[in-house]
Amino acid sequence: MTGYKAYPPLYRAHIVTVIVLVSCILPIAVARSQGNVIRGKVRDSSGRHMSQVIVQLENGNGQPINQTVTNNEGDFIFAGLPETSYIIVISALDFTPVSEHVDFVRTVTPDSVGEQRTVEVTLVPKVGPNPVLSNRTVPAQNVPKTASDALERAVKLSKDNKTQEATAAFREAIKAYSEYFDAHLMLAAELMKQAQLNDSIEEFEYARRINRKDDRVYQGFGRVLVQQKKYALASQVFAEAARLNPTDPSIPLMRAGALIEHASAINPATSSVAATEREEAFALAEKDLQKAFELSAQKLALVHLQMARLYEKKGDRARAADELERYLNMAPDDKKADAIRTAIRTLRSPAIGKIP
Repeated sequence: MTGYKAYPPLYRAHIVTVIVLVSCILPIAVARSQGNVIRGKVRDSSGRHMSQVIVQLENGNGQPINQTVTNNEGDFIFAGLPETSYIIVISALDFTPVSEHVDFVRTVTPDSVGEQRTVEVTLVPKVGPNPVLSNRTVPAQNVPKTASDALERAVKLSKDNKTQEATAAFREAIKAYSEYFDAHLMLAAELMKQAQLNDSIEEFEYARRINRKDDRVYQGFGRVLVQQKKYALASQVFAEAARLNPTDPSIPLMRAGALIEHASAINPATSSVAATEREEAFALAEKDLQKAFELSAQKLALVHLQMARLYEKKGDRARAADELERYLNMAPDDKKADAIRTAIRTLRSPAIGKIP
């Protein structure tokens, strides 16, 4: 077992060291994916950009295939998509979940660069917004006007999906003021959208050196690691984010997702050690999901979908079906409700089924 216990200070320091070393061992370049692209923007009803909102990508049958979160400007992207039909599910604490169908005209071939679709989503709040955490305030940031102007221009370019121009403007802001925390953080997110993961990690690391207490830096690191399928390391980095921001339910939710993927990749038949590691990872994921639900005042319906995934992968089909029913009770208007009801019937039948 490689360690899923509570993290003491020295271990947390080790996590930070691992993050720094990651930038040294990544490949020099990351190839861009071919295929269809879905870009999106998430705002609240007042027009404010919604950052750190969980966005789940599902295929046309409602089966989850990927997950990301919005950046500081409320943007998200899924690239390299080979099929023609997808569902985007947007979920945020204290907001009504939203599902959007996205369809493409043709299936991608090796000789096709694919199509692009843009999704604009407005979340309707149930209660008031959460307060901004004090550890996200960087002291002594006397940003010169040339830098702030460049950042503002970069944000607008990013909103218009002009990625290359936005990247150049973010770098211009950093050149004008090298310690510009927001510019490094936003550039890291922009590079992650472009699948330039090595460069993204470098910018997240620079932002971390400026402010080691901002949980968004570690959330960013974790999301990059998830894209690289380094789920065990991602779970450790998400744990550091949770330590810095213990009230945000989206962090244990993301960590649980990484742990579920990590556990699912382990073959318990190879050894007793592997079997134990798998069970402990599942157990910790379940604990994180329960914590996310408690932190959300039992309002985060997406927890039940992840819990259903966990139980289905463990082979506990009855409990997986129960969790899907709980999700539908909280989100009865979900556009994939019929697919979920079908999955519930399948899970309760003798035949083995998969959750949507």
